Amino acid sequence: MNSTDPGSWGIGDVARRTGVTERTLRYYEELGLLTPDRDSGGRRRYDSSTLDRLYRIRLLRELGTPVAEVDPDADDLHQLTRRHLADLDARLADLARVRERVRAVEDRLLHGTRPGDEALLDLLSGLSSDEPALTRRITLLVYRDIAAGHSYLVDVLGLAPGPIAYDGDHAVHGEVHAGDGVVWLHREAPEHRMVSPLTTGSVTASLAVLVDDVDAHYDRVAATGAAIDYEPTDMPYGVREYSVRDPEGHLWSFQTPLTELDEQENS
Repeated sequence: MNSTDPGSWGIGDVARRTGVTERTLRYYEELGLLTPDRDSGGRRRYDSSTLDRLYRIRLLRELGTPVAEVDPDADDLHQLTRRHLADLDARLADLARVRERVRAVEDRLLHGTRPGDEALLDLLSGLSSDEPALTRRITLLVYRDIAAGHSYLVDVLGLAPGPIAYDGDHAVHGEVHAGDGVVWLHREAPEHRMVSPLTTGSVTASLAVLVDDVDAHYDRVAATGAAIDYEPTDMPYGVREYSVRDPEGHLWSFQTPLTELDEQENS
């Protein structure tokens, strides 16, 4: 049940009523999508306007919007509910078609006739996949200072800038793009054992990024005074590569396949 304030709900209440986990609700806060009020004890309170925003966020996600592109203010509630209804109508129409296929097979079985291959293939097409679909790869790195890390990755390493989300003056989420990949800059979260290399003094993962000309990229980055781990080197695994550390100690490797370099030299 909700608290003594009949116009607001606690995070546990909202999680139980909606099926959205408390961890997800907190994550939306980190991204700046939700900003529930706090009571005198510092506990989150979800009023009508916050629940309105939560519905918009969840509906946009249900309709396939990547979390990085969710904008709960982009459409009014009427437009979103119309999209919700259209999506449900499409699902019901698909379900009705599947039901008719199953009913037709059942009718044949009741009359002692084995369903044909086409009918069985149609039934199989209506079943959900055994495995969840993998639709996008996102790399996550932990930064103590997300805004500074974002600036370095863009200004020095040449990655394409993505959005930064703030909680007041404090950056709580950032994104950069490396070709077809996206990198999320995540806050330190000791509760999930997620800390910056500044905290541990070591790294447990690194990123490799393909570039057209690794030597030219190296010259540009080295000229900024960046912390180069090693200069461009031909590696036995088929690439020419150099590595550099960002200010928080993450190791970045930039590389070009040796076959491409050979083709450039022979062209």
